[in-house]
Amino acid sequence: MSVTSYELDREVFTLLNAGANSLGDWQGAASGISDYVASWGMERFWAMSRSSVLLGGGVPNAAGGSDEQRRYFAWGVARVVLCKIVGSHLNIKAEMTTEQFQERFRNLNFNQQVLLTDLLIEISDTIQFWTMRIKDAKDSKLPV
Repeated sequence: MSVTSYELDREVFTLLNAGANSLGDWQGAASGISDYVASWGMERFWAMSRSSVLLGGGVPNAAGGSDEQRRYFAWGVARVVLCKIVGSHLNIKAEMTTEQFQERFRNLNFNQQVLLTDLLIEISDTIQFWTMRIKDAKDSKLPV
């Protein structure tokens, strides 16, 4: 399983761009993903990215829904991109409940757990990059 930066950038940009018009609602929370994962781990990230009011495991609606859904829009993007990249290899799906994810994560070997964590941190950095590019484009009134 290999991931090129182009694939990662394309997936992240496509999903984040859907929330470009509500950037102010989710930009602040987007900056804390990698720190949260490094401090609290994958299982707690999964729980936070799965809003208690968001069903189905998709990306929260950045423009509508509750404050929590809008705030954690980028977290949902990170979870969905992670699953698109490793889902078929590690049998992890974006719609898994926190309990299902915990069970699956605990059954991965140590190297797979590290790979998943490192990849999520890389996705977080990619989200940071594209969030700033989207912000710059909005501030300069250029199309995203």
